Amino acid sequence: MAILKDAQVQDVKRLLELFPIANLRENWPEIKGSKDELCQAVAEKRDVAAISKFVDENLTCCRQHVYIFSHGGDVKELPAELPGGEQVVNQAGVHGLYAIRTQYNVVLKSPLEEATLEFLWPVRIELRPQHLIIRFVVLEKNLSSYFDRPYYLGGKTVDEDTVLLELLKPGALAATDLHKGVKKLWDDGFMDSPKAKYKKAISIASEAMDEEKGIKEYNPDLYEILQEAPLFNTLFQIPENKGCTVSVFSVDPSKGILRFPRYSEKKGDTDFVIAEILGNN
Repeated sequence: MAILKDAQVQDVKRLLELFPIANLRENWPEIKGSKDELCQAVAEKRDVAAISKFVDENLTCCRQHVYIFSHGGDVKELPAELPGGEQVVNQAGVHGLYAIRTQYNVVLKSPLEEATLEFLWPVRIELRPQHLIIRFVVLEKNLSSYFDRPYYLGGKTVDEDTVLLELLKPGALAATDLHKGVKKLWDDGFMDSPKAKYKKAISIASEAMDEEKGIKEYNPDLYEILQEAPLFNTLFQIPENKGCTVSVFSVDPSKGILRFPRYSEKKGDTDFVIAEILGNN
């Protein structure tokens, strides 16, 4: 865990700031104050084991991008490291937490000046009998709180594509088509979509409902078309009465990609959504 042990306090603080304040307070109830103060205090304590355990157990509550691949039993072990990072937790060889050091390149304005900002970026990989699930926590894109003047944001030294290219050895993995599972949950009423993108005969179309109303409930004719059509990036809402704190997520079914743009309140709720899709797939 050298990457965490050797990290600067501010790097660890930024890592902790990726998590919901409720999770932070639950884990460190003895530390009072704002989120900024709590993260600073935990980072200064330098308890690498406790921080690694917290990140691993609470990552599923973060905003995240999830990639699901099928491997047919050919993948037997987790990678020991990822580009720019290392494995910091290994749970019985079935899931691993990785910390990647990535750097934003920034051009400050008035006057022009180049600057950089480093993040410790948590990534989790889960190895299942037929699937490999890669979860990237979404890094903050609005960096205004870190700089005292306007800026242009450049690229990152390590991004999702960098990691995926390293993992996707030719022939070993294929994106899992999630259409069957997504459409079954949609048909069962677990969720509804206010905004869908889909394939027509010779074109691609997008439909967005007024006031975020669900297509299945308010536009049954369109819903019937979508049940037969290939979907692209489509937004879904889960009603509160389903007992799941994942309120919204989007899915690009043919690419096996799920995006959770909001924090979830309960640990395991994003796992539940993924499991329901795969279980009905």
